[in-house]
Amino acid sequence: MEEKHALTEQELEKRTREVEQRIRELNCLYRISRLLEEKDISLEEILQRIVDIIAVSSCSPGDTSTRIVLENQVFAAGTPHVSARKLGCDLVVHGNRLGVLEVYCREGAPEAKERHLIDAVAGLVERIVEQKQTEIALLESERRFRSLVENSPTGIFIIQNNMVVYENPEEKRISGPLARLLREGDLSNIHPDDAENVRLGFQRIVTGEDRTLDMDFRFFFKAREDADPEMKWVHCRASLIEYLGKEAILVNKLDVTRAKELEYLLRTEDKMASLGRVASGIAHEIRNPLSGINIYLSNLERMLNGAENMASVNEILAQLQSASNKIESVIRRVLDFSRPSEPRFIRTNINHPIKEAIDLSSVTLRKTGISIDILLAPNLPLCDADPSLIVQVILNLITNAAEAMKNMDGRKIIDIASSVEHEHIVVTICDSGPGVPFHLRKRVFDPFFTTKDNSTGIGLSLSHRIVSDHGGSLTVSDSRWGGAAFAIRIPARETENPG
Repeated sequence: MEEKHALTEQELEKRTREVEQRIRELNCLYRISRLLEEKDISLEEILQRIVDIIAVSSCSPGDTSTRIVLENQVFAAGTPHVSARKLGCDLVVHGNRLGVLEVYCREGAPEAKERHLIDAVAGLVERIVEQKQTEIALLESERRFRSLVENSPTGIFIIQNNMVVYENPEEKRISGPLARLLREGDLSNIHPDDAENVRLGFQRIVTGEDRTLDMDFRFFFKAREDADPEMKWVHCRASLIEYLGKEAILVNKLDVTRAKELEYLLRTEDKMASLGRVASGIAHEIRNPLSGINIYLSNLERMLNGAENMASVNEILAQLQSASNKIESVIRRVLDFSRPSEPRFIRTNINHPIKEAIDLSSVTLRKTGISIDILLAPNLPLCDADPSLIVQVILNLITNAAEAMKNMDGRKIIDIASSVEHEHIVVTICDSGPGVPFHLRKRVFDPFFTTKDNSTGIGLSLSHRIVSDHGGSLTVSDSRWGGAAFAIRIPARETENPG
């Protein structure tokens, strides 16, 4: 009976040790599997923690050491016993042998049980390595993709649930009303000529009628709060995509302003070259017979001096002469426009031609009830300019301002000032008229473009060309009264070739 009892206790002790070992193995596998759930931990740290866990989970923790060799990296825990027995298992990931898991146990430890644990742990290690390699590959792919997007010359943003959920740096640089358009249908800053096309395209992409939409259009935006709005051309592609499991709109926006401007300049230059050739031919064809008419009129006047009713004859002759002079003047203007004369630059105080232009126009302005405010900066630096051409430009701008205010009620003001800004002499001619709308501020300088009746549309274009020949610029913005403010900027330093 006692012998039977002793056997039962031995069996119970053996089963207890087996259960304890099984619990250690399960704890070992559980602790290792939990490492899969940790996100902010490196693969190296995981492998070191695995060998530490195995070393304390074996049959004989004090006499067990563990080592993982992975692609020439070694992670170890414990010191092998002098009579240790090595158990190993290859680590295979995606069909490639990347390393080995080795456990050194004291002699006498049950190999089958240790082998079972090692095989199970090796399987977990392979899964962890595979998962981490996939995460690293995904992160690297995302990093490369983000780098491409962040450094793209195309503005990129994503709209989801009426919110901009992402925009790259280029989109922030050229950001305008487009994001608001896709969120709220706001067309206020879209160029009037493009607004309807943009609205229809917006509806098609939002309703899903089109999955992808390509469109070129113009819009106005302010680079700074204190700056005037600028017009930009953009090529825009909007696409319906799935983003984070939900439908979104991906928008790519490319600034094509410079390309459009160059394209427009090329077209204009081609038209002007053709127009110049035609105008020159017409002028030369007309000038010769016109000169003959003037000669015949002069001779006729001398022949009829002794005739009766000379008052009527002289009146008719005067009218013919006046009409002839007008034709000559028109031809001269067309020729000047098609083949402008070269400026004759001299060192000039820009205030002198300004005063001359004011003197020439002051009587007419007073008769039309327009007051002039003059603020000319003293001691302006000299510049290279053709005074007669500058007088022509300023006179043209004053005349345009007077024409714009001709039928207005209320106070009519023209403000003329000169100053120095950033090594440029600046002359401003401002008025209290109706102003120039944003979308026309570049077109007003186009040849033959006009918003006035009985106007050739040459004046502002010729003025723009004269100022450009001086190495300067002529621009238009809003005056403080809401009218037009034209600014002439000419370099305030002497140049070898001002044109």
